[in-house]
Amino acid sequence: MTRIIKNSAFGLTVALVFFLIVEGILYVSGVETLHERIDPYVGFAGYSPLFVESRAPDGQRVFGTADAKIRAFNYQQFPVRKATPVTRITCLGGSTTYGRPYDDGTSFCGWLREFLPVVDPSRQWEVINAGGISYASYRVVRLMDELVRHEPDLFIIYTGHNEFLERRTYDRLLRTPEFVRDLGSLASRLRLYSLLSDVIYPSEEVLETEVDAVLDNSVGPEDYHRDDALRDAVLEHYRISLQRMARVGRESGAEVIFVTPASNIRDFSPFKAEPSAGLDSARILQIGLHKATITQHLDNEENEQAANLADHALAIDSRDAELLFLRGRALLALGKTDEASRAFVAARDEDVAPLRALTSMPGVVAEVASDNGTGLVDFAGMMEESSPGGIPGDELFLDHVHPSIEANRMLGLALVEKMIEMGITTPATTWNDAAVASITERVNGSVDAAANAMALANLARVLTWAGKQDEALRLAERATEMTRDPHTLFQMVTVLVRNDRQAEALLFSEEAARLMPDIADVRKIYGVLLAQNGRNPEALQELETAARLDPSMVDIHYHLGLVLSDLGHTDRAERAYRRATELEPENADAWNNLGILLAQRGDREGALDLFERAVEADPGHAGATRNLERVRQLLGR
Repeated sequence: MTRIIKNSAFGLTVALVFFLIVEGILYVSGVETLHERIDPYVGFAGYSPLFVESRAPDGQRVFGTADAKIRAFNYQQFPVRKATPVTRITCLGGSTTYGRPYDDGTSFCGWLREFLPVVDPSRQWEVINAGGISYASYRVVRLMDELVRHEPDLFIIYTGHNEFLERRTYDRLLRTPEFVRDLGSLASRLRLYSLLSDVIYPSEEVLETEVDAVLDNSVGPEDYHRDDALRDAVLEHYRISLQRMARVGRESGAEVIFVTPASNIRDFSPFKAEPSAGLDSARILQIGLHKATITQHLDNEENEQAANLADHALAIDSRDAELLFLRGRALLALGKTDEASRAFVAARDEDVAPLRALTSMPGVVAEVASDNGTGLVDFAGMMEESSPGGIPGDELFLDHVHPSIEANRMLGLALVEKMIEMGITTPATTWNDAAVASITERVNGSVDAAANAMALANLARVLTWAGKQDEALRLAERATEMTRDPHTLFQMVTVLVRNDRQAEALLFSEEAARLMPDIADVRKIYGVLLAQNGRNPEALQELETAARLDPSMVDIHYHLGLVLSDLGHTDRAERAYRRATELEPENADAWNNLGILLAQRGDREGALDLFERAVEADPGHAGATRNLERVRQLLGR
């Protein structure tokens, strides 16, 4: 027995020595472990640097934001060689870090840039805003690999809202049992395992060099569907990305402060609700009717009835995000704050298009910060504490996730306090409430009202496209209150039209047309609204002007045809419709209306051909289908 033990021990020793030799050879050969690499689950088609070197007018070598990155990043510039007394801070994350819907100036990075020279004037401070619009955590950690070469002293990381923006499958991850994944995580620190993994399991997911968001390639949130397994995989990937950020910071010698992601849950409804699996069509229809009734109760301030009906509907489908949100509104109106908060949180988590960080994500950030000894600012907790009833809403957010200028200021101050706590800076005696008030007044005073309104109007446009009409209308109203410039007025018209408020839209449209007489789109919309309000002669003038300004505008000739037809100018209407079909062969309405004109003249054969073209363009066009059948009957076919 002793001999067997000795032989086994010798064999294990030989195997271990051989393994160590192989690991040493792979180390010398430059083979990295999976643990050391940027991402174990996705690869990228390529990489283009965020900052490129150039010469400033004074001859100094500087890094500046690459032209190819300007669409998603603020322009930033800093010296190639960091001076000895400089403390360089790099802010990373998505559009919140960027400062959207504004820019770097009122982002939390911008506020830090203003605060720090007053906090500690004995030092020089560089604050670099590297927040990228739509950047998720796995792109942020990849960006860090570039930024560690720029001598950072501190990374501030705010990420979590964009994790579901890009299409990913995680097929191999979802097929692997959890205990196997845990073993793989341990083995990922070995070079031999990593080399074999590369051969057996090449990266299954290759993403574009720049963000390719689902919403950029769709008409809204319709492309999202409930997928619990995918959600769990995304959350695991998020945790791994955060762990890697902490490691990259530690190995570069830079401090790291993580910020927990916060969002608006009280005043922003879910992007998309979807029936739970197994519900039949009758119950889905019933839920839809309940939602309409609940909304009506809320509009009439019949909050008790709304809450009771919401409870009844949720007994049928407990995961309907829209129902949960309506229940939250009813409970909040009844003063049941705690129950309302839970309903709003559940609505966010059941949103089928999860464009807000899920409830578990701030906890993940806190755990990673604790495990790695990094700094942590609980911004999500701050927003709850600063909101009525602990439910964040429009007081601190401009939309679903983007903080107001004031909330960004609050985060900037919290980061200063954390930096003091971590010993990164020591406050001077001049750093006090008066200094904070003076900086706040100066920064707020520098915000241009027109630029502020423009940013809100652009945000309203995005929300309109995403189907969030109520939220878009609130932003558009705020924008037009700030300034009555053409851009904000035009956006207000768009939002009002989407909300079926045609009379108000007409008033704003008239003002916009007066301010922008040479913009074809503006004149067209004004003409369309005039026609819808029965003012055809005026509408004709506006539409003809729009057509002169831009004859290639796709739908202008269709609207001209409608007005000309109503005014009895059938020959001109026919020419307008024919031009519309030339520009847009799939316009079934134009083909159908053209067919009606020919049928009214007695040209049934010509009308038959046009109705057939209309049905071909849109098989579901009820009017064209009916007209086609009628003409066939008249022709005896």
